[in-house]
Amino acid sequence: MEQEPPKPCSLPVLSEGGEAAHLPQCEQVALQTLFENDSALFLAFRAACIEQFAHDFQLAAGLLAAQQDRAALCRLAHSLKGVLNTLGHTEISPMAHALQLEAERANWPELQRLWSALRARMVAAFGLDPLA
Repeated sequence: MEQEPPKPCSLPVLSEGGEAAHLPQCEQVALQTLFENDSALFLAFRAACIEQFAHDFQLAAGLLAAQQDRAALCRLAHSLKGVLNTLGHTEISPMAHALQLEAERANWPELQRLWSALRARMVAAFGLDPLA
């Protein structure tokens, strides 16, 4: 059964100044609920996550090319699921969860499809370099 693609995170709604005011609504909710409106902490965490995503993309590419270490891919997907939830992207984290579950079965063509979709959504959500 084909899953319906998750809906993208809404545009910003905060009226207060600063960089946090330009965050997508889902990230603003995370800032308010998980980071108790500590925008400096949230923005530092977000920046560190975005930096890590480049490494995660390289790791996933290597794992999928080798088609050998499904446990490592499972751990990566689990980590991304948690980070995406913490950043407020609850519309994308189920894609990481699906990748995690599929990694337990090691259906490599399906893993590649799931990873490509997850990666594309992360690139769009965080304004990442699509070629990285």
